Amino acid sequence: MHRIDTSGNVDNRFHPGNPATGQQATLIDQDWLNAVQEEIVGVILAANIDLEKGTNDQLAAAIVALIAGVVGDGSGAVATTRQVLAAGLVTGGGNLAADRTFTVTPATTAEAAAQVRNDVAVTPASLAGLVSLTQIGGAWIIRIGPVIAQLFSGTVTDNNTTILTLPQAFPNEARAGFVNGGRPIATADSNGPYVSGIGLSSVSIYSALDISVSVNVLVFGR
Repeated sequence: MHRIDTSGNVDNRFHPGNPATGQQATLIDQDWLNAVQEEIVGVILAANIDLEKGTNDQLAAAIVALIAGVVGDGSGAVATTRQVLAAGLVTGGGNLAADRTFTVTPATTAEAAAQVRNDVAVTPASLAGLVSLTQIGGAWIIRIGPVIAQLFSGTVTDNNTTILTLPQAFPNEARAGFVNGGRPIATADSNGPYVSGIGLSSVSIYSALDISVSVNVLVFGR
């Protein structure tokens, strides 16, 4: 674009002329007219509006469209008609005519344990009940998924079955139990402690030793 620069202009402005003073009217040439035309046409085309003879509101429509962001200008503007779509773990989204919120749903402990869903995210809170160590007195309660391991100590009596209460009752099933006995004597005249039975809330340990001994017990269940 340029200001009129043909003969008869006054400071690059149009002048009607003045015969009394000999001032010439400003001459309008094709360069200026084409510049004006292309400036207007450029705005309309930038809004993806086709030029139409006889339609006299296309420039206004183009300005409104460009300001509203209906089309991009090539310099980073994004059309509001474009969609920001969610997929996979993400939900939400929509067109850019308004603010949009995206959400990632955390898995529950049960969902993390089931290992079936693939549309939720595993977080530390999801694993809190699956991999954990809890202490009850001197006992350890170790959870790995649905498996519960209990490690504790106790005393078994001589030549008898001793029933030790588990630090925590199993909710569903007691699977196996193991015991190691510390013998304070070196002779091997009797069998040491072994697990003779296990239930949801207790373990039975038989010892053929002639003295009471301290034992460490490890039981598994779920």
